[in-house]
Amino acid sequence: MSIFSGAFASARREPAGRASTVWYFCAIATGLLIPCLVVVVGVIARLLEKRGIDQSPVQLGSHLAIPIPQDWLAESPLLQLSFLVSIALVMALAFAIFNWGHRRGSDQRSRAVVAKLHRELLTQSLRRAEIEGAIAQRDRAQVLIDRKLPQLSRGLIAWWQAFPRSLLLLVGSVTVALLVNVLLASLAVIGGLLLWQLYQWLRLRMEDETTAWELPKSRRRLVDLISQAPLLAKTFTGGAADKAFEGELDLLMQRIAMGQSSRSRMVPVMSFAASIVIALLVLGLGVNLLAVDSRLSVTSALVLGLALGGAVAGAIRLAEATKGTSTADEAARAIYQYLRLSDDSMPSEQRVGMAGLREAVVFRDVSLSVEGDESILSGVSLEFRPGEMVSLMGSRSVSALALAELLLGIGRPSRGRILLDGIEIKDIHPRSLAKNVLWIGADGPISDGTLLQNLVGEGGEGGDRDVASVIESLGINSLLERFEDGLQTVLSAEDPRLSVDEKYAVGIARAVVHRPPIIVVQEPPVSIDELVGDRALVALRKLADEKSLVIVLPRRLPTLRASDRVVLLSGPKLAGEGKHNGLLQSSDLYRHLNYLLFNPYRGKD
Repeated sequence: MSIFSGAFASARREPAGRASTVWYFCAIATGLLIPCLVVVVGVIARLLEKRGIDQSPVQLGSHLAIPIPQDWLAESPLLQLSFLVSIALVMALAFAIFNWGHRRGSDQRSRAVVAKLHRELLTQSLRRAEIEGAIAQRDRAQVLIDRKLPQLSRGLIAWWQAFPRSLLLLVGSVTVALLVNVLLASLAVIGGLLLWQLYQWLRLRMEDETTAWELPKSRRRLVDLISQAPLLAKTFTGGAADKAFEGELDLLMQRIAMGQSSRSRMVPVMSFAASIVIALLVLGLGVNLLAVDSRLSVTSALVLGLALGGAVAGAIRLAEATKGTSTADEAARAIYQYLRLSDDSMPSEQRVGMAGLREAVVFRDVSLSVEGDESILSGVSLEFRPGEMVSLMGSRSVSALALAELLLGIGRPSRGRILLDGIEIKDIHPRSLAKNVLWIGADGPISDGTLLQNLVGEGGEGGDRDVASVIESLGINSLLERFEDGLQTVLSAEDPRLSVDEKYAVGIARAVVHRPPIIVVQEPPVSIDELVGDRALVALRKLADEKSLVIVLPRRLPTLRASDRVVLLSGPKLAGEGKHNGLLQSSDLYRHLNYLLFNPYRGKD
């Protein structure tokens, strides 16, 4: 994989992560300050070696000569040292400040890219939910948000902290080393590259099938033997489980010992190779100091060593950043693959509008499944008409919820059709569907905004007096008394001032204010205030009588009794439908579900 192409490169080029001029300045400064600081340390070392500097330039190697101001040469050695140490401290302080700015800027760039991708995930999940359903989106979003986006964030930070800073550090340090002595610097660089190649060759040679394949195989075999041990103990074979386990354990230990022995042999080989490189460098240094007039001194050797150390630090940082790109690229590829719009999604401009519900909502042989899971719905055929209040119950709550989500336009069946007045739901424009189908959750839901906006929407029509009367009819007029700003009180999704029953009642009030053709309701748990629950049920019943189709996921027995029909699901399949009393007499499953949900003595002695 090229580090300049692929999904990770696309993430680095995101407009949200564009670098500022300050970030580039900090990156360049931190990359070049270390080589400059090495030169200053070299001048300090020469001053201490000669007990002062009395001529300019200061020669630190074959081609590295540092000019010194003439006025400064006349100062005492102590003042010269103080001045140079002050310069070094200022450079160290500047490095610390610029390094902080560079790291902070890299973190900010990464956060900006990741935040943008989070927002795009939300937008794409809404698009994909129309085709794949909300359940599948939750599982995929969890993987992307919990694992992939953090991996991408770490990769971006490592990359931006290494490039261009560590690259400049490497180039600058190698340049200083070459200026000190071309031959010694070249020998050190070549020796370092040869050591790295030797290490890679030994590592690949010693990581054979013993570690890559045999060890995992042995461990899986041990797990299988542990799980089979209780059964083997019942076969009267006289400790077959123990014998098999001991044999496999011995084999595993032998393979581990082989791998450890191979890795341990790397240490003396690499140590000896490094010793050879160091010996060659020392010999080269000795030749230049003792036998050749190369302007090289012990101080120059110090500068050379420090410069090479800076080059090694930059190279290691670059190698780590480059190595981490594989994980970051895999994460970015998964994210961008999810963000790629499915070909099955019809462009919105090709979809039709919906003007209310006149005839019926029809489910024809509808099946639904999530990849990797069992069927959620299987061959369900139903018909819902305006003016009905229908409760959905099932042995698995996910099947009833999936049926309601399909009616909301969330997900597409893997087989079958869903028709609204003869039009397939997938052909209806999402905005038009959203205006005609209203979701009421157990938590309202409450969105960030005023109480009035939660009831009528942004810019929605409806007088304060009409809304207040709706609130009073649902028995939550205490909200207006409790909140100083009344309908203009700002609320949030997790607002602690609202109880569960009040949030649900606000959702019901929203339906009464808008009177949409189709209403899908998820009742809150049975702990809801009975007065609010009864008034909410009266409001839903009235909406159904006024020709709205009301679909309820019930949690209260009065709701089942008030429904025109109860649709019963057994697993993914339709098990029956009818009135509450009729199903109690004809269906053992329905009686069992009612007992589980509504029997007040269940679980008591």
